[in-house]
Amino acid sequence: MHRYKTLIFSALMAVVLQISSALSAEITISRDDPQKMLQTATDEVLKIVEETKQQTNRDSQAFYKRIDDVLSQIVDLEYFARGVMATHASARRYKALTTDEERAAFRERITRFSNVLKDSLMASYADALLTFDGERITWEPAPKGSQGDDLTLTQIIHAKSNKQYKAQYRLKKTKDGWLVQNVVVEGLNLGEAYRNQFADAVEKNKGNVDYVVENWPKLMSKVTPETKK
Repeated sequence: MHRYKTLIFSALMAVVLQISSALSAEITISRDDPQKMLQTATDEVLKIVEETKQQTNRDSQAFYKRIDDVLSQIVDLEYFARGVMATHASARRYKALTTDEERAAFRERITRFSNVLKDSLMASYADALLTFDGERITWEPAPKGSQGDDLTLTQIIHAKSNKQYKAQYRLKKTKDGWLVQNVVVEGLNLGEAYRNQFADAVEKNKGNVDYVVENWPKLMSKVTPETKK
């Protein structure tokens, strides 16, 4: 059971690690229909994983880039990073700044943390995708009568042990289409878990947010369903 929880969480973490960038993707994913978007991304990622597993000499960086090229199209990483930073990236704090230099530094810090967050988590979790071993993935139907700009879709991973594990994707309809803003795996809220870690790190380092951003990879803990309090 531990293996499947870790595998599922790690695979989904790789989804949340991606940052929007200039794309050279093998496939362009439409963001008009949220369920089709997630299904297409999942199918493409598993295809890349299977192709990579067949390689005798694997190029890890090439593998990471192929995954990134697909999944960066569906994730709102800046939103996720702001959520992790919480009050340290809030609009209220930004409005309280009095100089252009302070406001520029504020924006730059968020961008920097988005990149640090993506890079550190990618290194920790992306290889877990390669341990995927034929588990079947299905989706629950979208909630009936779903309207508005917010939606939660549920993915079910059917393990070979006949156990089932749920992952909930929380999506928002933006000007760029539907984007994933958070993931909850077996009751573990990814955004909340890292937000708590960030707040704790800032407190332990006497409020030095820049220090936490720069040293996030070594300050963070690997969050899995097994570490949920």
